Amino acid sequence: MDPAAIGTDQWKEIGSLLTNLWIVVFFIVVFATNLILGHNMVPSLLYTKDVPQIAQKVRPVFYLFAVVSFAAAMVFLTMVIIEADVMRDFWADYWI
Repeated sequence: MDPAAIGTDQWKEIGSLLTNLWIVVFFIVVFATNLILGHNMVPSLLYTKDVPQIAQKVRPVFYLFAVVSFAAAMVFLTMVIIEADVMRDFWADYWI
């Protein structure tokens, strides 16, 4: 099966699809970074007394940023899935 020619409108939708996909990657990296900081680094630094005990209060902030980043990544991933429908315009069997 030969794919059809891609028009200007499809290229715009593909550009939007790829932009949203990169935003998903960004938010997943932010999520992982905050989770590592809040769940691993801060407790480890507190245990070795490299940071003062007051740093314990920072952990919920890291967790909050992690949850918000994960939620944002899921929103953009949903947009990617919805926008992936553009591939049907020029290639009917794109799930192969």
